[in-house]
Amino acid sequence: MLIVSVVAVAVAIFGANLIHSKQKCKEIKVVIESENKNLLVKEYDVQNVVTGIPSEDPQGKPFSRINLKAIERKVLANPLIKSCQAHQDLSGQMTITVQEHTPIARILSSKSPNHTQYDSYLVEDGSMIGLSPHHTERVLLISGGYFTGKKSLKDAQSKSIIELIKFIRDDEFWKSQITQLIVEKDGGVTLIPEFGSHFIELGLAMDLEAKFKKIKILYKEILPVKGWDFYKKISVKYKNQIVCE
Repeated sequence: MLIVSVVAVAVAIFGANLIHSKQKCKEIKVVIESENKNLLVKEYDVQNVVTGIPSEDPQGKPFSRINLKAIERKVLANPLIKSCQAHQDLSGQMTITVQEHTPIARILSSKSPNHTQYDSYLVEDGSMIGLSPHHTERVLLISGGYFTGKKSLKDAQSKSIIELIKFIRDDEFWKSQITQLIVEKDGGVTLIPEFGSHFIELGLAMDLEAKFKKIKILYKEILPVKGWDFYKKISVKYKNQIVCE
């Protein structure tokens, strides 16, 4: 009895595989996973990549002739997409599931005469992924000579810049207060706040807890009394000092 059951299961699996191999792709479904408030990538962006060239359109072709890995690689050519998985089912549907990147900042281009550098979103691993044609994500703005000519911030020197951006993003107070970072070629950082006509000289992106603690004391105890426009420059770059001008 056991042998008969095993044979029956084997025959069933073989039959299912045979049907599966002959099944044609009837439709393509795109699923987009995102942590962004608005999608940077639309379903039709993925559809166009997969079906845009008639000779490479998988619809109507048996799955045995469709290279799902090749389709994934084509979709991943879009830098806004972080991951992609394509799979088929017995109904003839191909499902393409993509996860888009989550920007942590927007790098503003240097206004070079030849316009060789453009604005780009930055993600946690230091990749610059360009911009979305569909939506502008509300994130921290960053600019300055440090970014000129850079194609990513994956180098060891840029790690502190990434950590600073994440520090601001993850703190609700600073996320609402700081709108832009200006990073000089040597890595020195200036903070541009949402309110007031002053700027804050942070120095190198180090000792963040101590530096932002000093700024918070100023924001909570001094500026409400003196006035938000009383100082033009605030510096916390030196240890145990707050310099206001």
